[in-house]
Amino acid sequence: MNYMVTVDQALHELQAQVQDVRDLLAHLRRGYPRPIPLENLRDARYEVMHSIPVVLEEDEEQYVATWYDADLFGYGDSEQEALDDLCESIVSLWEVLKRESAARGLGDALVKQWAFLQKVIRERVYRFALK
Repeated sequence: MNYMVTVDQALHELQAQVQDVRDLLAHLRRGYPRPIPLENLRDARYEVMHSIPVVLEEDEEQYVATWYDADLFGYGDSEQEALDDLCESIVSLWEVLKRESAARGLGDALVKQWAFLQKVIRERVYRFALK
C-alpha cells in the first residue's frame, strides 16, 4: 500500500513539474524578457544621446520596462504603457536632480546618478531668430 502512495505522489509531482516547464516555454515563446533600445523619451524637451538599454518583461498582470543601469522602472497594462511610464520616470528623475543640484546640492549617490543621466540624456536647446 505504501508503494502505491509513493508512486502516486511521485507521479503528481512529475506532472506538476511538466506543467511548470510548459508554462515556462509558453512564456519564452512570447519573447520575454526582451531587450529594447529606447531611442527617445516621448518628450520633445529631451534628447537621448545614446540608446537606453531597456528590458521589457511580462508579469502575470502587467508589463514592466526596466532600465537597470539607472534603477528605473515603468509599469503598464501593455508594453507601450510600461515604456511610456518608464519614460515619465526618467524625465521626472532628470527634472528633480537638475532642480535639487542647482538649489542645494546632491548627496554623493545622487551626484553620480545625475552625472550618469547627463551622459545619456540632454535637454534640447531651441534657438529662435528674431526678425
